[in-house]
Amino acid sequence: MSHPLSLAEAKELIQLCEAGRLYEVEAWIRAGRSIAVPAEIRKTPLKVAIATGFHSLIELLLRHEESQKVKNDSLQLALQHDRLALIELTLAHGAEIAAVPLLDVLLTGHRAIVATFLEHGADPLTGFPFARALCQLRAKTTLGSYLDCRRLRPELGPQLQEQADMALRQFCQEGNLKWVSLLMWAGADPRTRGPAVDDAEHIDDADWHTTALNEACASGKVELLKRLKPNSSDDLAGMLDRASFSAHRDVLAYLLSLGANPNDRPDGGSTALESCIRHLGWEDFDRVRYGYGPTYQSPAHTVSNGREAIKLLLKHGAIWKPQPSTLNDTRRILYRLEPEVTVELVGQLLKTANGESGVRELLRVPRMRQHLASCASHLSRLGLTLDGQWRSDRQAAQPASSATPAHDRERLFVQVWSEPMNEVGRKYGMSEENLATLCRKLEIPTPPRGYWARKTTAQAQSPRPKLLPLGFRKRQD
Repeated sequence: MSHPLSLAEAKELIQLCEAGRLYEVEAWIRAGRSIAVPAEIRKTPLKVAIATGFHSLIELLLRHEESQKVKNDSLQLALQHDRLALIELTLAHGAEIAAVPLLDVLLTGHRAIVATFLEHGADPLTGFPFARALCQLRAKTTLGSYLDCRRLRPELGPQLQEQADMALRQFCQEGNLKWVSLLMWAGADPRTRGPAVDDAEHIDDADWHTTALNEACASGKVELLKRLKPNSSDDLAGMLDRASFSAHRDVLAYLLSLGANPNDRPDGGSTALESCIRHLGWEDFDRVRYGYGPTYQSPAHTVSNGREAIKLLLKHGAIWKPQPSTLNDTRRILYRLEPEVTVELVGQLLKTANGESGVRELLRVPRMRQHLASCASHLSRLGLTLDGQWRSDRQAAQPASSATPAHDRERLFVQVWSEPMNEVGRKYGMSEENLATLCRKLEIPTPPRGYWARKTTAQAQSPRPKLLPLGFRKRQD
């Protein structure tokens, strides 16, 4: 092997190459002088020649180059300059095809260059180059190169198919209808399981495996799902559950129209319905983003997607059969929302099979009753009390002369004499006038006009009257 030139000699040779002095460089080589430059000089004669594009000079230097590394670097440099003729020249003079990853070649978007590398034996499998290039470059020429490779290397059909399917899952994740359509045209299979391109390093971990159909359900774009053409033989229930995680109503409606069964659990309950209820807990993204305090309750309009998805599933017969652990999770989610959302959910559940028992369990705990205290009148319209009991059952258990349990009547009496009527009415979700009407029906004496104004000025007050038994005055009359 020739010894490296001195610094002065190396600079002289490089200057000749930069000037394109072909004959002087040829005479240099004929005289037996080395063309290897010292390691501290970054330029090499071949790099300079490729940069100038002087084909004859490049060929001369390649023919006499002894370093495999320099030849391989020349191949990389020729690729960077996007010069097919120079690539072919470096390969013809010994540059190793494996020196350049096929992904780098694909990212040029030059179909003829890719074909040249493939013809010379470039590796189309390691690192999933076609899948990565399709998602990074998003050029139709890459898709053409993929089809070229399948024709050129038919024995690699299954492995190349895996890359197309991987790219399809990625584009489904991103909701890219254009590229989903192109890959379906190229033969990608939406039903195979595996990772998406971004998760390719988990190729051996089944927990990361999914299908394009499932990812299309998660994207929320029903047009995307329709392009994959799901049918009754697919796992529609699993797809329904996947769409429910993000409460995509249109996708849910489409899957239900295909015959998806919302009640997929062994006990007859609905996994999708549970998922939509959980979605209520994080749909208000501003709550998460800005870290609202623990007392903040998300308004109903901020969880409209989840509410509409729940209504749709219940309309199609979804049954709520919560387990003890998931029931507690549901309660914690509902505590973070305005109580009207819970009342709406209760009203929807009562219209379904098994709804009554689920509602009783939901409202059983004291904290839930406290959460719904301001909506007692709304529950009453549904025929329920705060603890989930039917008002008719509660009334039937009392004497006929009593319209309300004695302890509730006594509690209301204490409240109206402890704070103004409008404050008490707000707790029960009713106006001051309606509260006064209720007190008259229950024969509860209320403070006279001006009572609270006189109390604040410490003026003399008449003593609080006693609460007589309900119906006592009528019996006296």
